[in-house]
Amino acid sequence: MEASLTAGALAMLGSALAHAGMTLLTKRAKDRLVFRALSLVFVAALMLPWLVFQPIPGWEVWRFLLLGAATIWAFNMLLIAAFERGEMNLVYPVMRGSAPALATLAAYIFLDEAVSLWQLLGLAIASSALVGFAWPEKDGTPKTQILLFALAAACMTACYTVIDAAGVRASGNVMVYTGWFFVLSGLTIGATAIIRRGSRFWAAARQETRPAATSMLFNLTTYGLALYAYSIAPVAPMAALRETSIVFGALLAALVLKEPFGLKRIALAVLLVTGLVVMQTL
Repeated sequence: MEASLTAGALAMLGSALAHAGMTLLTKRAKDRLVFRALSLVFVAALMLPWLVFQPIPGWEVWRFLLLGAATIWAFNMLLIAAFERGEMNLVYPVMRGSAPALATLAAYIFLDEAVSLWQLLGLAIASSALVGFAWPEKDGTPKTQILLFALAAACMTACYTVIDAAGVRASGNVMVYTGWFFVLSGLTIGATAIIRRGSRFWAAARQETRPAATSMLFNLTTYGLALYAYSIAPVAPMAALRETSIVFGALLAALVLKEPFGLKRIALAVLLVTGLVVMQTL
């Protein structure tokens, strides 16, 4: 059991780092829409040859796949809009950290789900960190529009998490569901990029092909390691460990993008992860 926990923890930390790396590449891309489109199309192209030999899901699964594809499309558009306007070490923690906090709060208010005292405490800690990220900077730099896009992206994350959970249960096959999810995502984002960029698409695609291929590997790694960790270790602590991507993302933004990352944002990132860990493990 101890060996499984150790292996699961290492896998989930790898998943968190890969997720942060994937987000870093998105921020660095010159044309983020084309970059996101290519990275998803590459994953879809990799999985499609395997999918054709698998049983085709029924409508009870496709309804979740189609709804999930629409939601992930909205998430990508909001993510791109947030990154066009703000720094990664602001957008990423708010976007990544507020999704589980929003999901817990919504379940408590609207679904009348039982929430423990520890979950409420974790929610309060995470919320205070998010308020800290939203607090005006000393130089008066406006953040309202950036935060609205980041929070909207987080809402989409919470939505497609619930949709995919229901879809996987209806499917009974995680890999088949995930494969079709990526195929639909690649089609919708790819079509959007071609329509929006028009004749400029292919020039942008040539420029973004190599980083998008790297992002594809990060994409497969983050989901693959997460699924592996969930298969051998308890879900709650593994899910909490994945939230360390917030800290990894903030550090990568400082080291690679040279974004300002003072003691305030370090403390807020650690506080946010602490709140999410308390929510999911205690």
